[in-house]
Amino acid sequence: MIKKILSISNIGHFIDYKVKGNNEWNGEFHKINIIYAENATGKTTLATILKSLAQNDLNILNFKKTFSSIDVPEIKILFENKIITFNGDTWDDILDIEVYDTNYIEDYLFVGSVTKKQNKDNLYRLLLGQKGIELKRNIKHLMKEKKKIENNKKRYMFTNNNFDLNQVDLAFEELKKEFENYAKPIFLKHIETMNYYLSKFTSYIKIVDIKSQAGSGYDIYHIYPVYEVYGEQISFSWPAVTNKVYNARYSLSEGDKSTIALCFFLARLDVENINNKIVVFDDPLSSFDYSRRNATIFQLSKIAEQSKQFILLTHDLNFAYDFSKKCDYMDIVNLKIEKHNNTSGLYYHKIANEFLPGIQKDIKIVNDYLNSNNHEKREVIRCIRPILEGIIKIKYFDIIENNLWLGDIISLIQKSNNDSRLNKLKSIIPDLNELNDYSKIYHHASSNCNHENINSCELKQYLYLLIKTIDKI
Repeated sequence: MIKKILSISNIGHFIDYKVKGNNEWNGEFHKINIIYAENATGKTTLATILKSLAQNDLNILNFKKTFSSIDVPEIKILFENKIITFNGDTWDDILDIEVYDTNYIEDYLFVGSVTKKQNKDNLYRLLLGQKGIELKRNIKHLMKEKKKIENNKKRYMFTNNNFDLNQVDLAFEELKKEFENYAKPIFLKHIETMNYYLSKFTSYIKIVDIKSQAGSGYDIYHIYPVYEVYGEQISFSWPAVTNKVYNARYSLSEGDKSTIALCFFLARLDVENINNKIVVFDDPLSSFDYSRRNATIFQLSKIAEQSKQFILLTHDLNFAYDFSKKCDYMDIVNLKIEKHNNTSGLYYHKIANEFLPGIQKDIKIVNDYLNSNNHEKREVIRCIRPILEGIIKIKYFDIIENNLWLGDIISLIQKSNNDSRLNKLKSIIPDLNELNDYSKIYHHASSNCNHENINSCELKQYLYLLIKTIDKI
């Protein structure tokens, strides 16, 4: 497993990141790692680094080199008990990592709803691996030999090379049969598994075949999947009026296309042995319909449990939180990519705090400050009024309207008669006024207060007064 990303320099937003452990997180990755990132902080960069590490693809890292930097990109990753390094020229090792990212569709399936030659070549390598490549290379060699013999025969009118041509033809048929015997069970397994996953996300899309197709010249055996939507075959090619087959460009939503790509990736993980793989998902919900959210969380949680290590990167805070809750019984850590001192880095993410109701979040900030001074002082002061307003509104929900501020509430208490439940709060009006006066200048972040030196002892005295006042409400 990846234990730590020790450092990243001059790659995208990671200008000079070095891991620094603390009491919250020692910098080590867990079995399941959920990494949330806001836009333009480095999520795609981190996914690209992992993809490069898996494929030893140096070009994609060169594309992510930090703008305006003249320094050499460097990366150090602690994998189990060894450090793997990228020094700007090469990785000194590669890892068994499977990466699903926004480029997966374009790399292996289709570009702009159209299947191109490069998609077919990439898909061939992905599904049939090294043995498939060797078979294709041998067939290509035989076709060249056949072409050479035929050209010589035409040029010199030889008649004595029919024997050689027959041998080439026989060898070609044997290799073709070997290819079919090798490829067919792989194709059938992918079709079966992919349809299983498609059924979890949609009721109207299925894959019906994976076809091999002769290319031009000596380039043969491109492969491409054939899909049906609502029982009708759909084409991933340029739209043509004369073509009676439905076209993906106009017949499928972006969510449908993303579903096809994700299911293809999940099927591949099923066919492969993922117990020894590190699996990375970069924004798996991109372009997805909301209705497929729960299915995505369920399927990814199964992958997370089965894989050697699982890394989820996402811009969607709600998705990160929901997935975290789904996997909370496993070895899991929530992280966040943030910018500090002009460089992005990985930090521990208290994701549950992001979803606390407003008043609970404010109370937690005050409590954390009293226990450890672990918050910026102005942020703590600005919590005082919302806490008082929230607690009074909850307790006196039938009297206090939700749009009233603390000053308005104090006025209502002052005007309350003996029959009103608010009347008993008149004894704490001086405390409410004092807390309101202390906090309101910071609540509005006026230009004057930002330059004042907030006294820590005074702040804590007001926080203790806040607690005593809450007890009396």
